[in-house]
Amino acid sequence: MPVSVKQIKEGIGLNELNLFSAASLASIEYNCSEKRDASKRTEILEWLVESSKEQARQLCERARARLRSIIEACRHAGYRSFSSDGELIEARLVSRGFSGSRTFCYTLFEVGLEFDPYLNLPIIPSSSIKGALRSAWRALELGSEEKLVFGEKRDGEGSIGGCIFFDALPIEPSPDGFILYPDVITPHYWDDIMDETRAEPNPITYITVAPGVKFGFVIAVDKALPPDVFEKLTQALLFAFKIGLGAKTSIGYGVFTITNLNIKLNRR
Repeated sequence: MPVSVKQIKEGIGLNELNLFSAASLASIEYNCSEKRDASKRTEILEWLVESSKEQARQLCERARARLRSIIEACRHAGYRSFSSDGELIEARLVSRGFSGSRTFCYTLFEVGLEFDPYLNLPIIPSSSIKGALRSAWRALELGSEEKLVFGEKRDGEGSIGGCIFFDALPIEPSPDGFILYPDVITPHYWDDIMDETRAEPNPITYITVAPGVKFGFVIAVDKALPPDVFEKLTQALLFAFKIGLGAKTSIGYGVFTITNLNIKLNRR
């Protein structure tokens, strides 16, 4: 028997809703409807945001446990944690966070968010974190050891870097209890020609990560990585968090302030 959004709302509480499945079903239902009312999309967005708030604490506790298990697995594999005390790197969003994707809410809001359907949480992909640190390394002109840290791939061949990056997960909701947050963009032009007489403002609502959400990061480091190279990597990390992680960083998204990072540099 087909299940509708209405049936889900009536049969499943906000504190146990799988956001990925709910958003997927809502997308299908909305796009197959004869009349696509923008207010319906806003209603669905608010439903998803409120559900994430109701589940926030338990979801973040589960994510923290997952990241700690990753740290332990890396330790058994012969790597050490980026933090000297073996704890997570913890950082809080100063602005709204966003990692664009087609996996969550893209067909509904035209702007998607990177999301883990099993943990029921938004994520910052490991590839985005690695790319941000590599860009920061180059911006700071930290030297030729870049491939030693990040690896290199060229003409189908390459080398493995001295660091392993993992997806970052929310480990604490914002002070007001949110994980997800609504946002809006308003395109004015639908063609490449910037003509004021053809401007048609059309607000598009979509989901972001709420400012104030704390994320946990795991970066595993090869024990053989030279101390001076690790120090440069630390500089790149601090700079990357400052300029932003994820998408839309050029307009202020994804800026973090680090709340837990214990580093001991063993200079020779």
